[in-house]
Amino acid sequence: MSYFAELLDQRAAEPADDLMTGLAARRSAGQDRQDLIANCVFFLIAGHQTTTTLLTLGTHLLCTHPDAAAALRANRALWPAAVEEMLRLITPTIFTAATPATDTTVRGVTCPAGEPRLLFLAAANRDPTVFPAPDQFDISREPNPHLSFAAGTHFCLGAPLARLHGEVALSTLFTRFPGLVAQTPPDITASVPIRQVDHFMVTW
Repeated sequence: MSYFAELLDQRAAEPADDLMTGLAARRSAGQDRQDLIANCVFFLIAGHQTTTTLLTLGTHLLCTHPDAAAALRANRALWPAAVEEMLRLITPTIFTAATPATDTTVRGVTCPAGEPRLLFLAAANRDPTVFPAPDQFDISREPNPHLSFAAGTHFCLGAPLARLHGEVALSTLFTRFPGLVAQTPPDITASVPIRQVDHFMVTW
């Protein structure tokens, strides 16, 4: 937080062509400084930890589903759909918070206006009424309306970059190391609110 506070001050004094300059300008327009710093930290965590989880657990999925890995090596056009299925099954961000603007009823449960609720994206991504065989890794799943990036006004700002990371990094990894094998299951050290993997050993 100290780093970002200093960087915001620097950009306010010496603007550059970057996101931090835009945020520094918002501070000048009256936005709360702590909110800006919190958003800077969020950009770092949400844009790094979640993608790291996608790449690590996506690698594990392909190591443990060799037929899918072989199909992807044979046809690079399958990668976008495969990454979408990884996002659905892994769901790097387990839940998010939402506050109803008006009194709302969901499945008979009243959600009063102004009272925050937790939306479990991981559960929605395994809903059997939406996804046939929801626990199965199916790189040809279509449609795949997963909620790993949330939805509506809360849709993840970094979704296009996360998808690109997944497609480029994983396709490169499995092209260069076609014999990649999982040595041990991933060591998932946390799942709330973001899945975190400590170790994942592979051989090739």
